[in-house]
Amino acid sequence: MATEFAWPDQIECAVSLTYDDGLPVHYTLVAPSLEQHGLRATFYPMVRSDLWVHPERWGQLAQSGHELGNHSLFHPCRREQPGQHPWLAEDYNLCAYSPERLTPELEVANFVLRLIDGQVERTYGNTCCDTTIGLGAREQAIEPLLAELFMAARGALTGACAAPGPGLNLMNVGCISGDGRSLAELTGLVEQARARGGWAVFMIHGVGAETHGLHLDRDVHDQFIDWLARQPTIWTAPFREIAKYINNRARL
Repeated sequence: MATEFAWPDQIECAVSLTYDDGLPVHYTLVAPSLEQHGLRATFYPMVRSDLWVHPERWGQLAQSGHELGNHSLFHPCRREQPGQHPWLAEDYNLCAYSPERLTPELEVANFVLRLIDGQVERTYGNTCCDTTIGLGAREQAIEPLLAELFMAARGALTGACAAPGPGLNLMNVGCISGDGRSLAELTGLVEQARARGGWAVFMIHGVGAETHGLHLDRDVHDQFIDWLARQPTIWTAPFREIAKYINNRARL
């Protein structure tokens, strides 16, 4: 019988900062800032991103203790309505994907990442936070496919902290968008996680207006990580590290 869930030592809650899409700012600014504060994060670059151009920079990021997660080869997303995701090429519409297409694409992305960081155990950052492929009667959840390739997945955009314990589905861990937030909003969300003993998984794209259409203000980002670094009872760590802890607790 599983024991009641508990965070290690005097920890009250956990936070994972995750950064999407493989942007240069992630290794030029974000990772160094985190390291100065003694923090590490998860980066989800799709293969056809800056990762493709500067794999050595991403390898250095991994060597510094950050996690490189799988964010697919081409960043496919669901387009169910005309005009949705205007940047998305129709070839990469998840509504037209099958398991036989998605799985090999994720396997190749895993292989590329392994060549860069040498890691075998990997997590997935669902593109556009989508959790299904296909359309209509053929729509199906991707969780069973992910379970064959990953030890956990950052899934649906829930806007709330995840509740660790036996009921947590590690193949679809809910996340919170950090883009466009104020410092008060970010710290408030973490305080909600602290009150509930939860796990706040933040999804962030760019840091600075010039880096991505979806972004967190640079000053707010700096203030947020400084605040996190000064919270001794909040465990701020890569998504993989915290997912592994929760999984191990569930096996006790």
